[in-house]
Amino acid sequence: MAYNHQGQRVGRPHVATWAEAETVLAAGLGDGTDDPRATAPDLLRRALAALPAAARASGRVAMRADAGHFAGALARAAHDEHIAFAIGAKRIAPLWRLLAGIAEEAWRDAIDMDGAQVAVAEYCPDWWPTSTRLLIRRVALDPAQVSADPRSRRRRTLHPDQRALPLPELADAGPVYAYILTNLDVSAPDKAAAVEHWYRHRTTVENIFRDSKLGAALRHLPSGYHQVNLAWMWGALLAASMAAWLHQLTAITAGEDILAGHGVRGGKAMIATLRRRLIAIPGRLIRHARHLVLRLPPGHSLLPEVLARLRQLPAPA
Repeated sequence: MAYNHQGQRVGRPHVATWAEAETVLAAGLGDGTDDPRATAPDLLRRALAALPAAARASGRVAMRADAGHFAGALARAAHDEHIAFAIGAKRIAPLWRLLAGIAEEAWRDAIDMDGAQVAVAEYCPDWWPTSTRLLIRRVALDPAQVSADPRSRRRRTLHPDQRALPLPELADAGPVYAYILTNLDVSAPDKAAAVEHWYRHRTTVENIFRDSKLGAALRHLPSGYHQVNLAWMWGALLAASMAAWLHQLTAITAGEDILAGHGVRGGKAMIATLRRRLIAIPGRLIRHARHLVLRLPPGHSLLPEVLARLRQLPAPA
């Protein structure tokens, strides 16, 4: 494992997830200082290989990646695998210069986001698939959300000419921008808005990673040995996937999720809640009338109801 600037050992999990099923398909563990873009194409191919055949054959597989994966190699890998892609673009100088050429009437309101608008520009970086188009989102700025620290992430979304402004003047500084490179159909304003809306909801997967860090200790790698940390990472990711499977299984039997909760997982109980209300429950297994009976302590817990729901599931074919 590598050392960071503070002298701490660091690692970086690199994960590809099936968003609808909330299931990890492939993952790798970097040393914490390497560039994830170098291994992203291989990660994508391994994730696609892990998809069920029916899902892959549907022809509706698409990849979302944030600006940390802004690389032509990943876009070409998606193109070669015949899937759609939408990859966040770093705010580089050529993209800022494109803004001046976009007419005001080209902007259309974004879906389910107040004060946001979307436009499309003809831009394709070198070595990217020729079908690539640039999708731009601008959002009216709230100065209260901008830190006074010039290194803050929010300030980087401002136009370079605006970043040096003091906070009182940011109210008139204009919107903040985000850039997305995609090969999806953005030929019409409504299609462009739909693609931006779909890409924006990649945060549902990021919330699963956050729950893995907070609920399954993925934020802490315990060893200086790569193989030990790799096993730890897979344990945490498996916990996140099992939490998703529990939600899906209990919802299938009655059409509702009895594991509802509060937190970052879209109204679903987080891993810490599942551990407390479902897993960390003492019990005693006894034999009665030639049957095994699980005796649970008195009080409300989700385990009896979840077990009853699981027993209602149809037998696998």
